[in-house]
Amino acid sequence: MMNVLVVGGTGFLGGAVVNAAVAAGHSVTIFTRGQTANSQPPGKIAVLTGDRHRGLSALQGRVFDLVVDTCAFAPDAVSSLLDALSPEIGRYALVSSCSAYGNFSTPGISEDAPLGRASTEQLELARSLPLEKRSSAASYGMAYGPLKRECELSAIERLGDRVTIHRAGLLVGAVDYTDRLTYWLRRVDQGGPTVAPGSPDRLVQLIDVRDAARFIIETGVAGLGGAFNLTGRPLSMSSLLESCRRAAKSDARFVWCSDEDILAANLEPWSEVPLWLPYSNETFRYFLELDVEKAFAHGLCVRPLDETLSEILRWDRLRRATSLKAGMPPEKEASLLSAKQANVPG
Repeated sequence: MMNVLVVGGTGFLGGAVVNAAVAAGHSVTIFTRGQTANSQPPGKIAVLTGDRHRGLSALQGRVFDLVVDTCAFAPDAVSSLLDALSPEIGRYALVSSCSAYGNFSTPGISEDAPLGRASTEQLELARSLPLEKRSSAASYGMAYGPLKRECELSAIERLGDRVTIHRAGLLVGAVDYTDRLTYWLRRVDQGGPTVAPGSPDRLVQLIDVRDAARFIIETGVAGLGGAFNLTGRPLSMSSLLESCRRAAKSDARFVWCSDEDILAANLEPWSEVPLWLPYSNETFRYFLELDVEKAFAHGLCVRPLDETLSEILRWDRLRRATSLKAGMPPEKEASLLSAKQANVPG
């Protein structure tokens, strides 16, 4: 049994990591600001309250076998955390991001691909953010990926081979605060003609947050260092949407719209059309086609997609009054569908 600290243990990923560690029989402590509600196994965890950007006294000198850091967005956040903890911690698992690669103009990026560095301006942005904004990934904008790389380097400089880096891809599941996959399930559940983006065979890539969390704990137990691309194997957009239709038992009819159609409709890639980026964007052309064979070779297991989709659908059907943070505005989708219909030869 390990003594595990989860920094950010009530968030989407952090909560899943806590659950995975408890399920594996480990002793778990979470460090949290106490601002995010998430169900935790009762009586199974210790809670330390604090803000990594305002004060880490609750962690001062503490020793843990495994520290899982789910919410470091700038190198100063890593260094201050490690300053507070005892230097005798066993392993530090940093949740980084596949965005650290920066350039996705070639498919199948593996863990040994080149990574960028943050510019002086990006580092200054991180240092100048108000304290209350430093715990939100959205606050860092385009600096997010480069700063994640700086987090990795900061950890490695301090702890060397005691660091495990998880470059997470698109994490999905119930209570996902981004609503990206949730949008597609909700839209398909509503049925009828449904805009489907780009090419049916365009690849997408995602992983159930519970599978990612289990892998983070298992690599910690095994003492595996180095970096891992942490996401699932790619699948086609048509396969994903058909799986959504099957999970919802929906009569949705997919109307495939080209990249040009979608851009002409003034739909924003990724936010208004989740999981889609235009093929013409060379820098991000293969963003969802990472090489994940290293993680699978070291024990990553993923559940069937239908299981993940069914769980999200059950959760989302209970909150249909909640507006989603991502997805096509209905009026824009209706306009695009109307334009496509008008162009069908009569």
